[in-house]
Amino acid sequence: MELVPILKKSYWGLFALGASYACFVLALCSGWFQRHALYMHKVNSDGWHNIVNPEEFGFAKGQVTPFWLDTSDGEQLFCWHVLPMDVYLKNEHEIAMKTTGGVVDDFQSSVGAMFLKKDVKSRVVVNFHGNAGHVAQGWRPSTYRSISGIPHTHLLTCDYRGFGKSSLKNAPHIPTETGLITDAISLVSYILNNLNHPASRTVLLGQSLGTAVTSATALYFADPNSPNLPSNLVHPSPPPKEPQNFAGVILVSSFTSLSNLLDTYKIGGVFPIFSPLTPYPRIRNFFARRILDSWETLARLEALITVTADAKVPLHLALLHARNDQDIGFKLSEQLYTPLETLLLREEGVSAAEERMSIHGKERVRRGAFAYRSVEDANGERTVELEIVKYGGHNEIVGWPQVALAVRRSFQRKMFRPGLDVE
Repeated sequence: MELVPILKKSYWGLFALGASYACFVLALCSGWFQRHALYMHKVNSDGWHNIVNPEEFGFAKGQVTPFWLDTSDGEQLFCWHVLPMDVYLKNEHEIAMKTTGGVVDDFQSSVGAMFLKKDVKSRVVVNFHGNAGHVAQGWRPSTYRSISGIPHTHLLTCDYRGFGKSSLKNAPHIPTETGLITDAISLVSYILNNLNHPASRTVLLGQSLGTAVTSATALYFADPNSPNLPSNLVHPSPPPKEPQNFAGVILVSSFTSLSNLLDTYKIGGVFPIFSPLTPYPRIRNFFARRILDSWETLARLEALITVTADAKVPLHLALLHARNDQDIGFKLSEQLYTPLETLLLREEGVSAAEERMSIHGKERVRRGAFAYRSVEDANGERTVELEIVKYGGHNEIVGWPQVALAVRRSFQRKMFRPGLDVE
């Protein structure tokens, strides 16, 4: 008889949990709530962190230049430019003396831009972060420090509209898929056109939500009028006239589409979204049809492969994922890679390879990864790689050596013979 009160409490506890979940899923039918839950742009530490002062986040004085960037549709983005350590060391005194602090209105007149432009070996990594927070929140500074350790490699990143200090003036006054893609293409267009930095020495790097942003951006600069992109994008001036030949496109913790992601995604690695609805496909599909921002990454990457193949433009795409990622399972990157491999294999002279560690861990896998798959043409000009690393979780991995090595490989392929390290 003593078990009855305990069972009753358990029953009501389960009922409350189920009711809370039902209320949350129903609330997702509201576009306002859905986008707040997806982008979480209001969740940041800007109240007690001063992102205008990068020294608070472990950078040398003047190594980071905060600046404002105007988008093609009139928003103002808060951005960071991070100098490579070798450039900083060589010019440390000059940089420290000329650094005045604050946000630069015209980045082109800054010390950082001067060193970017005058170095004929300069390279750029454009980093697109995931949802929530601001440019310097969480593990993000470790990514910038890792990349800045690569010789001659500058990093530029920005907060999307509504994130951090970036503006949110345009309707519907909330981040949207179209808005984030507009922000990304505005930043890349600024690098290519205003800073006159070539795409062949530029790598696009995205993590989590940023992988969807990166994929859309890469497609835009291959085909700005692609039907796989939002039709209401405001094009930067000038729009790309021909497919751009980026040194590499690197996606860390990626997914095929938002709808597919929500079937397995857990907020904070704990709270599921659609997985409890798996036994009820009609209910799941009802809510899936109400997703406003679909983020169809697979379709966009397939279009990217097709467009660049038709234009005979090199393409180097790398997917990385940690096996212990609790937020986005590594199998989603495998689901993304497989159809891309199939598509690339249709091209002439293309071959594929796969290596995977068994449960006993005895087999050797390239680069020490848990799994490695690749597909490339005979000349190594068109490649797609998938690397499942053993550790790194969802956020830490971007600042780990595996990502920095992927960046280095991208630049080596473009500038030198494959596999020849002359840095």
